[in-house]
Amino acid sequence: MPLPPPSHLQELLAATPPNPDRDPSMAQAAVAMAIDWTGLTSGERGAPAVLLMQRAKHPSDPWSGQVSLPGGRAEDFDRDLRATSVREAYEEVGIELESSARHLGQLPARRAMAHGGYVDLWITPHVFELTSAIAPTTSREAREAFWLPLALARSGALDHKFRYLRPETNSTITLPSWRFEERVIWGLTFRMLSALFVHASGAPPPPSNDLP
Repeated sequence: MPLPPPSHLQELLAATPPNPDRDPSMAQAAVAMAIDWTGLTSGERGAPAVLLMQRAKHPSDPWSGQVSLPGGRAEDFDRDLRATSVREAYEEVGIELESSARHLGQLPARRAMAHGGYVDLWITPHVFELTSAIAPTTSREAREAFWLPLALARSGALDHKFRYLRPETNSTITLPSWRFEERVIWGLTFRMLSALFVHASGAPPPPSNDLP
C-alpha cells in the first residue's frame, strides 16, 4: 500500500493521539520527516521519499555514524517541538522547512535508546510535505544527506537483519532494518518510519517503546 497523499496523511496524523507515556520532566527532542511527493528533489516523480542523514562520527554522540532523521534536543528559545525540528533540520542539513514545506502533523513521541537501553530523552517526529525543491548540505553533524524511497522500504525489498553488539553484555542481537545502497537504517529511525507506515494505513498505533 503506497503512502497516502499529503492531505489524507494530514487527516490521519490529526487523529493520532499523543503518547500517554511521554514524561515531560525528561529532556525533549524532535526530528523532521521531510517527505518529497513531487520528485523535484529526490528525482522520482510520484514516488514519496524521505530525507535522511548519515551522522558524522563523534565520540560524544551516542548515535555516532548512524543514519538518522535531522533533529535534536529542544532549546529554551524554541517556540515548540515543531520549531525544534525546523531549526535542527536547518542546522544539520541546511534546509529551510518554514519556507519550503508544509507541516502535516506529528507522530507520538518515542523514548530514545542508546547502547542497548533507554535514555532520559523523548523524541517527537514532525512530518512535513515539501512544497519546493531543496538542496540538502552536509555539516559538522551530518557527513551525508540522502533520500530513502518510502515505497521501496515499505515493500520489503530493503529488509535486512542488523546484528547489534550490546556493549554492556558483549552479546549480539538481531534487529530489523533496511539496507539501501550500502547504508543500513535501523534503531529509532527504522521504528519511527515503520510507525509512519502504520499510521498512514489507519491501523492501530504500534507500541511506542519497544526495547529488544
